[in-house]
Amino acid sequence: MERFAIVLCTIACLPAVAQITTRADEIQEERRKKQASLEPDETRGIERALQQIKEYKVLERFTAGIAGFRLRLGGMATGSGFAIGPEYLRRDLADGKYTFRASTVLSTRSWYLQEVQFSAPHLLQDSAFFDLSGVHRNFGSLNYYGPGPDSQKTGRSNFRLEDTDFSATAGIRPFKNVVAAATGGYLLVNAGPGIDSRFTSAEQIYTEATAAGLTQQTNFLHAGGQLQYDYRDNPGGPRRGGNYFANFNWYLDRDLNLFSFRRLNLEAQQYFPFFHERRVIALRARSANTYASSGQRVPFYLQPVLGGSDDLRGFRPFRFYGDNLLLMNAEYRWETFSGLDAALFVDAGKVYDRRSQLNLHDLETSYGFGLRANVRNNVFLRVDVGFSREGFQVWLKFNNVF
Repeated sequence: MERFAIVLCTIACLPAVAQITTRADEIQEERRKKQASLEPDETRGIERALQQIKEYKVLERFTAGIAGFRLRLGGMATGSGFAIGPEYLRRDLADGKYTFRASTVLSTRSWYLQEVQFSAPHLLQDSAFFDLSGVHRNFGSLNYYGPGPDSQKTGRSNFRLEDTDFSATAGIRPFKNVVAAATGGYLLVNAGPGIDSRFTSAEQIYTEATAAGLTQQTNFLHAGGQLQYDYRDNPGGPRRGGNYFANFNWYLDRDLNLFSFRRLNLEAQQYFPFFHERRVIALRARSANTYASSGQRVPFYLQPVLGGSDDLRGFRPFRFYGDNLLLMNAEYRWETFSGLDAALFVDAGKVYDRRSQLNLHDLETSYGFGLRANVRNNVFLRVDVGFSREGFQVWLKFNNVF
């Protein structure tokens, strides 16, 4: 009995660590010790830079400006190179009743763009609006590959397009998310030899017969109307909803009586979110059809165009010119972390001569991937890499694709 008591006392006095008797307990204890000795993760490279941009609100401070003055990035046609300039923007005039904007942008390829705009966006208790604008563009080396869907990559040339457009728009909001507007204005056009010495100027390869308006320019009186139903949650970076748009314009040749025509643009966008709106499928379909008056032609510089950062992203800018256009885009977007989305995309489209060719045959296609940086849920910077049968293109843009 005395020996039994001694054994019980010995067992009771063993250290607590001796209670670990299974392999599972040993593994768990090793994990606990290892976790206690781990140092905090340290981000590096691009991820660290993006986190610092977010932490210090660099993009918000950059886009906000000071006393209405700020820098404007981009805004020109694809192929301009890097474009930057000053902008003055005031949305608070007369307690927010009026908006004034003026900007000048110059690109690394010596293109420039000047804009001035005065708007009254909240008339009649926000049920109507009015807008006056003037835009002057001087794009010295726009690409031209020849007319139609069968133009060749080797036919690349360049031309200068200098134009000035004065326009006025008045509209109403009869229902929620619905906008109807009428517009009118005057367009002055001058098309001339391109300034890019790497490529032949367009008039040395093509003629007035193949590119209407190449050697004969005119000015246009234009008028039209538009109807839009837009129920996107955030137009600057939508994750759900849709946007449906129809626009009809009539261009009247005021000088030569050669280039009068009408143009109908239709566009539909739809956004399907899932996983708490952290992933989005974005779809777009767009068409543009022109109707030349009897004995008239559509000048090549006002034709619908495909190729570039906003449509067929695997092709060079302004790759296909035609009287009519069909385009479809699909994107799968997901949030990598706050402020940065990634995307996979597929583009398909074509230009065609006759409206009877409006079908899904002989489509040009491109595909690729991209990144979108956003500020206050609006896309501020976009990088896309597109691939096609003619190679690949890399795009750096300061706007959303659609």
